[in-house]
Amino acid sequence: MKTRNAAIIASFVATWLAILYAGADHPPPVGFFLGLVPLVCICGLVVFLRFPAYASWSIARRPGRFALAMRDGLLAGWVVGTMTLIFPNMGEPSTPPPGFASVLTWFAVLTAVGVFNALVLYGLASTMAKGKH
Repeated sequence: MKTRNAAIIASFVATWLAILYAGADHPPPVGFFLGLVPLVCICGLVVFLRFPAYASWSIARRPGRFALAMRDGLLAGWVVGTMTLIFPNMGEPSTPPPGFASVLTWFAVLTAVGVFNALVLYGLASTMAKGKH
């Protein structure tokens, strides 16, 4: 794997851990926050696996590549949302489970964030691919 790709993956993981830490209570609920670390690392692995595909789509000018990247982000948002709901209340034990409206909001936000991430990663992969050709 190229050094630049490794730097992008490491930056992705570090950025999201920093964002999650900044948004957490201080000190963050240890159980929940530590549970997010492996989830973010798994997301980093997915980025590692998808990044070359995004570059090849850009080089080949594959039709529908933006929609495919958005689809990846949508699926990633749903998976992350589902994983965080499968293991509820890992942080503060006195917090009740979220209501239906909160779950819908959670999935809408994570879907939007997932699509944004996928499009940024597609843009980075496309830019790097153009630099090679």
